[in-house]
Amino acid sequence: MTEVRVALQLNEDYCSNCSICSSLCPFEALTRRDGKTFLEIEKCHVCGICYSSCPAKALSIDYYDIDSLVSYIKESKRDSDANALVIMCKGSASDFTLPQELFGVSKFIPLSVPCVGRIPEEIFLSAVTIGIRKIYVLACQEGFCRFKKGSLIAGRKIKALNLLLEQLGYGKEVISLKQNTPKVVADRDRCIKCGNCVFYCPYNAAKLESPEAAEFDLEACQGCGLCVAVCPAMALQLEGWEKERISVLLSKLFSEQKPKILVFRCQWAAFPPLFPPLKEEPDGNVGIIDLPCAGRVDALHILEAFNKGVDGILIVACPEEECKLKEGSKVAQLQVKALKEKLSQIGFEERLHLCTISPRYPQSFSSELRQFKQRLAGKW
Repeated sequence: MTEVRVALQLNEDYCSNCSICSSLCPFEALTRRDGKTFLEIEKCHVCGICYSSCPAKALSIDYYDIDSLVSYIKESKRDSDANALVIMCKGSASDFTLPQELFGVSKFIPLSVPCVGRIPEEIFLSAVTIGIRKIYVLACQEGFCRFKKGSLIAGRKIKALNLLLEQLGYGKEVISLKQNTPKVVADRDRCIKCGNCVFYCPYNAAKLESPEAAEFDLEACQGCGLCVAVCPAMALQLEGWEKERISVLLSKLFSEQKPKILVFRCQWAAFPPLFPPLKEEPDGNVGIIDLPCAGRVDALHILEAFNKGVDGILIVACPEEECKLKEGSKVAQLQVKALKEKLSQIGFEERLHLCTISPRYPQSFSSELRQFKQRLAGKW
C-alpha cells in the first residue's frame, strides 16, 4: 500500500517542546500534552505559521520552505536586477496590480503566498543581505485573514524586523505593510432585489432593507464572491475577480495554450509551484485558473469555456469543513449539480466534474486530475 505524503511533518527528535507552534496554530493541529508536542495532520490547513515560527526547525513543509523562498528571491533578483520585493497574500488581491498601485512601485520581485504570516524572519533578512532595499508586504485585513492569525503575526513580525534592520544600518522602515481584502461592488441600477445575495451570503453582509436595491455592509463582506456567482441580474462584481477579468483570463489561456481540460480551482485547495516557469501540467493539455473560492465559479464562464472547445472542466474545491469562506464549497457543489442537469440535455454532464481536495495532501490535485482525464479519454 502506497504511503500518503503529507505537507507538514514534525520531527520529534528535533522538537524541544517549547509550545510556540501549538500556541500559534490557528486550527489546534499542534497540541502539547504531557510535556510533548503532537501533530494532528487532519486538522492542519497548511498555513505555514508553525513552520516559520519553530526555533528548533523541527517542522518541515512541502510548500514555500525557507530554501525554496531564498532560491526564488536570489534567482529573480539575478534575472531582473530589481531592488524591491513585494510579498502578497493570495487573499488580499487577485494579482500584483493592486500592490503595485498601493505601494507606488513598478519594478519588483513578486512573491505570492497563501499567507504572509508564514514568511520566516530569515527570508526578510536574506533579502536585504542580497541587495533588496525595500520590502513591501500586502496582507489581508486582520479580521479577514483566511488563516485567522496570519495577518496579525505578520504585523508583529515586521515591527520587530524593522527595528532590527535599523539597528543593523539598513535604514528605517525597510519593510512596509499594508492590508486589503477584496469586496463586492454593486450596481444598484441593475439590481432586481431577487434576494439571492442575502440568502447565500455567509457573513450577512447583504441586506434587502432599501426599497430600491440590495445593500452591502462592506465591513462584514469577506470577498468570497458567492453573491456575484448567484446574481441573475449581473449587478455584482468582486474587486479583482470581475466577470470581465476572468473572461480575459480564459481568452488569453485559449489563445496561448488551447487546453483540452480547464480547471477552475479554489486557491486554498492546492498551492501552485513557487517558480512561475514550472508548469503543473507540462503536457499543455490542462489550463488552470485559480479563484478566491470555488463558490465564485460562474456558470457563464463554464459555458464560455465549452464554447471555446474545451473537452472537460474540473472544479476544485476545499472540503466543506475546511472552506476558508464558510459556505463556498457547499454552494459550488449546488451550482455544479444544477448546471450538470442542464448540460445533460446536450450530453455534456460528464464533461463537468467537481472534486474536493486539501493542500495537506500535495498529490491529491494530480490524482483527481488524472482520474478526470481517464474519464474523458473516450471523448477525445
